[in-house]
Amino acid sequence: MSAEITKVGIISCSGEAIPEGTISRLATRRVLELLRPNATVTLCLPLFLSGNEAERNFAKTHPTITIDGCEKQCAKWGTEQHSGPVSSALVVTDILGTQAAGCHRSSRDASQPDKQAVWAVAERIAAEVDTVLVETGPGDGAAVGTSGAQCLCSSPMPGGKVTIQGAAVSIPGLALIFEQCAERNIAADTGSAAALLEVVKIYHRILPEEETEYRSALLAAYQEFRNGVTPTK
Repeated sequence: MSAEITKVGIISCSGEAIPEGTISRLATRRVLELLRPNATVTLCLPLFLSGNEAERNFAKTHPTITIDGCEKQCAKWGTEQHSGPVSSALVVTDILGTQAAGCHRSSRDASQPDKQAVWAVAERIAAEVDTVLVETGPGDGAAVGTSGAQCLCSSPMPGGKVTIQGAAVSIPGLALIFEQCAERNIAADTGSAAALLEVVKIYHRILPEEETEYRSALLAAYQEFRNGVTPTK
């Protein structure tokens, strides 16, 4: 594998006939925007199948994961037909089992079960990205370049900012982290400050000696978020 390989490509299902297709796309966005923004790019399956050379060449030269809604595995089949074997192939129905039973085909109708399903699949994809990067060997996944292939509609989301030790600190996808906390019923009060800190620590490095200040700053920002104020970019 070439030293130029820098990121993992993710190709999600484009089907809309079942909820799992929508879940696959929303979960992929969560990975790209929040969970692994510096390690992944997305490839557009319709463009890929229609013959876009940039999309196909990326999948030929970079580790690629397909996320299919059902056992038909259209994304995996199409990728392997045009670019060769994929590094990993995930199927939403296998990940969720009966958990998707109460989910909806359209994100406009999303309920709590939909949101929980999206996070479950996103976390599974993120774990698979980590595994693939380890398997590619040292250095293959460390750089930032993308070799030109990336669906612009899924570019990483900018971070929100909190003030720590008098300086503004950017936390990638802070609004999405707060959204996740709200969905998991983490209250915006001092009793939940420790739980809020633990969630943010999953996505952003916080040193032990910084935890007290981060806890206060994050709680204040989360309270504003729950009141409808988006974290400062």
